[in-house]
Amino acid sequence: MEFKREIEVSKILIGEKVEENVVEIRYDPLTLQTSRIVGKIPPISTQCNFDDEIENSKSYCPFCNERVWNLAVRDVEIMKGEIMKKNEALLFSNLTPYSKYSFVLRLCDAHYLALNDFKAEYFEDGLTLIQECLRKLPEGKFYISIGMNYLKPAGSSIMHPHMQVIVSETSTDYFARLDWSALEYKEINGKDFWLALVEEEKKIGERYVGKTTKTEWLAAYAPKGFMHFIAIPEEKEFLNMDELQIRGICEGIVKVLKYYHSKGFNSFNMSIFCGDRIGEHFRTNLNIVARTPFDKYYWCDVFFPKIFHDESIVHTFPETCAKELRAMW
Repeated sequence: MEFKREIEVSKILIGEKVEENVVEIRYDPLTLQTSRIVGKIPPISTQCNFDDEIENSKSYCPFCNERVWNLAVRDVEIMKGEIMKKNEALLFSNLTPYSKYSFVLRLCDAHYLALNDFKAEYFEDGLTLIQECLRKLPEGKFYISIGMNYLKPAGSSIMHPHMQVIVSETSTDYFARLDWSALEYKEINGKDFWLALVEEEKKIGERYVGKTTKTEWLAAYAPKGFMHFIAIPEEKEFLNMDELQIRGICEGIVKVLKYYHSKGFNSFNMSIFCGDRIGEHFRTNLNIVARTPFDKYYWCDVFFPKIFHDESIVHTFPETCAKELRAMW
């Protein structure tokens, strides 16, 4: 397994002083997609205050308890017009479907949570509900992904904590890259890429964070966003995951969110690429990144290199993030 990188040095004149800035271009060890780590960190406000928006959005939020039962869209084929419930978690159809089967999971009663207020139980109940729903799928090959956008910087139109489930006969572009790259890796090396990655990262030590129940956690070598961490479960397929495996994933998510909170972030994206119905070469894996903090004067951190070049630009080294999170683990 190769961890390839290239270095470029930029020199700029600030007043009478020459400043050198190192830019590191890294290649993802599976897909070979590139990321740029720009060591110079732009000023980001961490004194965020959007209390007005929290309060105002409560008055029309479709996921709050006083509205959700009347406004939630009912699935016809899989859930037969029902809303699935487990404690505070609710699962129903997406008003704007992204695929043949497209669901929304409302995580909890609370309209807003700071990142250090998320509980593992919220995610456990939610993922268990998603399992129950997906077990009703018909036969056939589907690409199953579970994602979360939290707050506007992450692309969420609704503040209330929720996740989305996309089940499609056609993979997304990056899911396809992971699929064929993992297949190629297994054919050449005779190994599961993700297990090999954990083994290698444990030897190196710099990016390995630690373990929760049946789940390994590490910082991505070529990050796709700020403070990108990857979770690799013992169980390959999401629908085969038992209570302990689900708990381990959720415990880790909460630890990462507490770390983001400690660094002044309040927004994040997460995606679980499920290994179900694909083949022996693919293992379920979770990816999570922080987004620029949301406040009154939020600025977007996704710009033309990502939109047109599909290349991420970040300002922190994975080795630094892993070291800091490992200390809190």
